Amino acid sequence: MRKIPMLSSIACALLAASSQAATPPPATDLALSTPALAQDEKSVVLVWQQPEQRAHIVDYHLYQNGQSLGLASDNNTLHNPAAPYFKAFYERDNAHFAYSIRYQNFMVTGLKPATQYQFQIAAVYDDGQESQLSAPLQVTTPTYTHTVDITQLGAKGDGKTLNTKAIQTAIDQCASQSTNAYGCRVLIAPSDSGATYVTGALFLHSNMTLEIAKGATLKGSPYAKDYPLQQGYQLYSFRTNATDSRRPPSLLNALTADHRNGENHSQQGYDHRMGTFENIRIVGAGTLDGSGWLKQGTTRDEAGQELAYHPPGGRDRVYTLGILAKDQMISAYREYHPNWDGDTSKIEYFGQFNKDIYANRRSSLATFRGVNKIYFSGLTLLNPAYHGVMFLDSEQATMAYTRTETFDINNADGVEFGNSSDFAVFANFIDSGDDCINFAAGQGKDYQAGTEGVHSTERGWVFNNYTREGHGVLVAGSHTGAWIQDIVAENNVAFMTDNGLRLKSTLSTGGGVRRITFRENALADIGSHNTHSALPSGVDVENRGGLGSPFVFTLAYKAGDNVFQNATQAAYFSHIDIDDITVDNHNPSKKPSILIDGYDGQDSKVSYPETWHNHLSFKQVTFYQDQKTRIDHLKDSQFEEVTFLNGDDSPWKLSHSKNVKFVKVSPPYK
Repeated sequence: MRKIPMLSSIACALLAASSQAATPPPATDLALSTPALAQDEKSVVLVWQQPEQRAHIVDYHLYQNGQSLGLASDNNTLHNPAAPYFKAFYERDNAHFAYSIRYQNFMVTGLKPATQYQFQIAAVYDDGQESQLSAPLQVTTPTYTHTVDITQLGAKGDGKTLNTKAIQTAIDQCASQSTNAYGCRVLIAPSDSGATYVTGALFLHSNMTLEIAKGATLKGSPYAKDYPLQQGYQLYSFRTNATDSRRPPSLLNALTADHRNGENHSQQGYDHRMGTFENIRIVGAGTLDGSGWLKQGTTRDEAGQELAYHPPGGRDRVYTLGILAKDQMISAYREYHPNWDGDTSKIEYFGQFNKDIYANRRSSLATFRGVNKIYFSGLTLLNPAYHGVMFLDSEQATMAYTRTETFDINNADGVEFGNSSDFAVFANFIDSGDDCINFAAGQGKDYQAGTEGVHSTERGWVFNNYTREGHGVLVAGSHTGAWIQDIVAENNVAFMTDNGLRLKSTLSTGGGVRRITFRENALADIGSHNTHSALPSGVDVENRGGLGSPFVFTLAYKAGDNVFQNATQAAYFSHIDIDDITVDNHNPSKKPSILIDGYDGQDSKVSYPETWHNHLSFKQVTFYQDQKTRIDHLKDSQFEEVTFLNGDDSPWKLSHSKNVKFVKVSPPYK
C-alpha cells in the first residue's frame, strides 16, 4: 500500500462514506482475537491478522454489541504510545514515499466487570466502503477478587525508604490463595507520602496482577546488596564466560526458588523448564525505573516529547557513569579481589575479568522465566543497569502499549525473547540502547536441535511498534543455537536505528534463523549520522546512533564469542521473506544497503564446510539511497522489484553465490 495519507487525517471522511455504501464488499478473512490476559475489569485489547487481499484497505472499524466503537487509527491515537511518532513520521514524508502502515490493535475501555460483550470488525477501503462484519468474538470481563495496596503493609513512596520487604510481603500474601491472574492484584499507586517506591529485587508468583498505577514509580535500589546474587540465575546450561556466568536478579522477576544461583562453577541457576509459572500480569500507566546509570538530562524528540538522555556507557565508563551498574561491578570485583582498596583507576577496563563480570553482573529491569501466559502492558521503562524486559523459556507472552527510553545505555535492549514461543509485541514505543526487539535461542552444541529440554524461539508476531535509535529494529541472534523461526513483523515504523532487520550469528553458535516474514514496514534514516532540522514538532533531531545497514545477514558477529562447545553444524539463515518495504535513507552511511555474508570454508580454526544462506526473497523493496549491496554466499534466492531511486548504474555486488535471480530490479543487475 503506497502513497496513502496518514489514516487519522481521513477518518471522518471514511466513516461518512462507509455509511452511504449501497453494496458492501464481500466479507474478508478477518477474525478478532484477544491475547492471553489482555483484559481487566474495564478494558479488553483486540487484535487481528491482516486479510490476504488487503491492497485497498486503509483502516479497520470496530463494533461492540452492534454499535460503532470507531476506527482503529483513532483508537491508537488515544492508547498507543507509538502513535504520535507515526504521525510525526508521515508528516515529514512530503513525497508520500514511505509505506503507510495499518493498525491491527484496538483497546476497548469503559467496560463493566463480569459482563459479556460481543465484538466485530470490518475492513475500511480507500473508496470509503466497509467489508461485511467478521464473525463475533465473545469476551467476558473479569473481576479482581482481592487487591492489596502496598501502603497497607507499610510501603512508603517517598523516594528514599527501601520497600523491598513490604512489597514482597504483599506479593507473597496476595498470591498465596489466588487461582488465576485476577484473584490477586498488588497495587502500587500514588499515596500521601509520595509516588516513588524504592525497592530491591522482587519475585512474582503465578496467578497474580502487579499494577503500577499512573503517577507511581517503582524504582530500583542503587545498591548491589539489594539484588542478592544467590537469588539470581544463569542464562544457559553452560558457562557463558570464563570467569562467572551467574547473574543477579532483575528488579522484577519470575524465577523458581529451586533453580537460583549456587556457587561459581555450578549450574544451579539454570532452568529450562517451561510452565513453572502461569497467569502473570504486569500492567498500569506507571513507571519502572532501574536506577542503572547517570542521566544527563532530557532531549526533545521528533514528536515534540521529552526523552531521557544518557551519555554512552560501557565497561570502561561504568565506574564513572554507572549507579546500580557501578555498584554491582564493584561488588563483583570485591568478591574476587577482597583486598582491593576501592581505587577503580587500577581496574583493567578491557581485561578479560572486567569484561566477564560486565557481561553478567548487572541487573535488568525484568526477567520472567518459565511463564505460561504473561501480559506486560502500559508501563514506561527507564534506566536499566543491563537489559530491559526478558522473557525466557516462556509461552504466550505479550508486551504492548509500553514506552521504553533507554538510549544510550550500554546493552539496554528493549525486549528480548529467549527460547520462547507464541509471543506478541505490539503498540510499543522503543527508544533503545541496544537491540529494540531481540530474539535468542542459545549457543553451540548444548542448544542444537534434538537436545533434551531445548526450545526454539518461535511463532512470534511483531506489529504497530515505533523503534528508534537502537542497534536494530528486529534482531535475531546472536544466540541462534536452537533456531529462531516463524516470526512475522509487519506495520512497524523505524527511525534512526543503527540497522533495520538484523540477523546475526557465528558459525559455531549453530542453528540459525528461518521462516521470518518482514513485510509492510517503513524505515528511515537507518545507520546514518544525519540531523533532521525543522521537523513538524519544531525541533532538530540528530541521529546519535551507530553506522549500519537496513538489512544485515551476517555470520561474522564479533561480539558472539561467549564460552560454549561448538555446534555440529554451522549457523545459517533460510526462507526469509522481505516484502513491501520502504527505506528512506537520504545521506546514508558508507555501509551496504543489503549486507549478506555466508562462509567460505577457509577458517582453519573450525571444521565447517562452505556455508550459504538460502531462500531469501526481497520483493517490492524501495530504497531512497545510493549505497551498494554486498552479497556473498547466497543461493536459491530472488530479488524482485527492488528499486534504488537515486543509485548508481549498478548497486548490485554479488560474489560466491548461485541461483540468485534478479527480476525487474532498478537499476538492473549487471
